[in-house]
Amino acid sequence: MRHPKKEIDAAVQYALDRGWSLTMSNGHAWGKLQCPHHDRDGCTANVYSTPRVPEDHAAHIRKKVDRCPHTTSV
Repeated sequence: MRHPKKEIDAAVQYALDRGWSLTMSNGHAWGKLQCPHHDRDGCTANVYSTPRVPEDHAAHIRKKVDRCPHTTSV
């Protein structure tokens, strides 16, 4: 599923390309990204449906992915 904001959609794709997985949500968050290390020590990032500044939210997602020690490089 694609995010309606192109900046955030690109950041989600960035995470998916690096081994993260996306779980869709029904609440305030549009979805949740999880790093390849799927346990309580793994990294997560919430993807919001209507952030105030989409560019900032996309940058935050990319930063979480880049700082994760479990992410595979492309």
